[in-house]
Amino acid sequence: MKRFSAIAASIVLFAAACSSSVPGEDLGSESNGTDETASVPEGLEDFYSQDVEWGACEDSGSINTECTTVTVPLNYDNPDGESIEIAVLKANATGEAKGSLFVNPGGPGASGQDVAKSASFYFTEQLRENYDIIGFDPRGVGDSAPIDCLPDDELGIMLDKSYDDTDEGEAESLADTKEIIASCSESSGGLLEFVSTIDAAKDMDVMRAAFGEDKLDYFGFSYGTHLGGQYAELFPENVGHMVLDGAVDPAIPSLDQSYFQAVGFEQALDAYIDYCLGEEDCPLEGDTPEEAKAFLQETIEATEDNPVPTSIEDRVVSPGIFYTGIATTLYSEETWPYLSQALDMLLNQDDGSLILTFNDLMIGRDTFTGEFSDNSLEARWAINCIDYPADIDEAAVAENDARLAEDAPLFAPYFQGGDTFCSEWPFTADEVPGPFVAEGSSEILVIGTTGDPATPYQSSVNLAEQLENGILLTWEGEGHTAYGTAGPCIEDAVDDYFINDTIPEDGLVCPA
Repeated sequence: MKRFSAIAASIVLFAAACSSSVPGEDLGSESNGTDETASVPEGLEDFYSQDVEWGACEDSGSINTECTTVTVPLNYDNPDGESIEIAVLKANATGEAKGSLFVNPGGPGASGQDVAKSASFYFTEQLRENYDIIGFDPRGVGDSAPIDCLPDDELGIMLDKSYDDTDEGEAESLADTKEIIASCSESSGGLLEFVSTIDAAKDMDVMRAAFGEDKLDYFGFSYGTHLGGQYAELFPENVGHMVLDGAVDPAIPSLDQSYFQAVGFEQALDAYIDYCLGEEDCPLEGDTPEEAKAFLQETIEATEDNPVPTSIEDRVVSPGIFYTGIATTLYSEETWPYLSQALDMLLNQDDGSLILTFNDLMIGRDTFTGEFSDNSLEARWAINCIDYPADIDEAAVAENDARLAEDAPLFAPYFQGGDTFCSEWPFTADEVPGPFVAEGSSEILVIGTTGDPATPYQSSVNLAEQLENGILLTWEGEGHTAYGTAGPCIEDAVDDYFINDTIPEDGLVCPA
């Protein structure tokens, strides 16, 4: 089976939360001078001491939320040059706030503002009672100087394309990749060079100071662990309470990142197949997990020559869409029944509509209108490519392809071939991420889920070991991230840490 286009293969990587001073209740101007203990980088004094005006949010009807923007330099090496605005939404604490809890839901490219709007979904009542939840869109994302590449209709056409397994097909895929990247550069100007995780972490320290917080309290999920870890590495003395759930290992290169994620999805798929075969109406054929998996692989491969129609005119399910649709449903054990429903529709009704919907959910696209709800995919491209320069060494790619075929045989075609998309990206960061040590920081909780497909458990183990003061918590469950899913064992440990400054036992294991 052919390898997939650079465009399709770039979709999934990583993808799609000491007490501080109590902020004032006045909705007007807050004079947010920085504290005396946290140092201000030279040349950034005006950014760190800026006044913040909180006001009503345009698109939120909740009286419990307020919005603002914080000004940061586009290029931290030239703070007197161009500046950009970071959009922030605050869900006010339901009780007396002990401080601000900054949150990031992952991606990269996901909106922190959306998390704060839905704080009651993401966080327990106890945590919301004690903290203002601060959701911000990192630079390049959402309302914060967003990356834009193509109009929705053109982007949709590019993403739906399937390429022949020929030299001509490979050339067409590469040409389309270059067209997308050229359009990103043309539409987003000089922003592309300055959307690294390092830049975003520096923005967080400006926000911390501007909001009058001595220390940064932070909850990051998935890619948000990467952002939090980078902050801790840059500003260890400014870390207050920090929880990193579903960790990314910053110390491994891009080929390893894709390999471990492919293996993670493969293992999650194996768990789904075991579940499916235990149900009376499992749509997969075969009496054993091996037979059922082989049947599914054959079904995916068949869509290369015979794409499955959908209820959406001119849109069909080909292998790339099939793989992305399956991967989307593996993020949570709760969505496994929907994967069975989607497979049943495809196999027994020749209708790929639900698989298509799951594919579109991963990229923030409305299946019926074709419009994209946000720029999360384009931001993911820009941030991942600048953070992780592509390894295009032919021998290394060939070695990685071989181990993918061995250890993740069903998902291998989706991940093989190396990161040719990022190899065409025009910018890389001056510094590459990790490892994160955060020497001198306070204790940082790292949560790993044993059945996590997107950020496999070993990544959390590795990050906790790298951090000088890392504390590992383990949930023996399925799905991506644990807090809000794993139950009271994880939630109580995290809440007690944030609210009562209680450090949980390193190595705590919570059964499913």
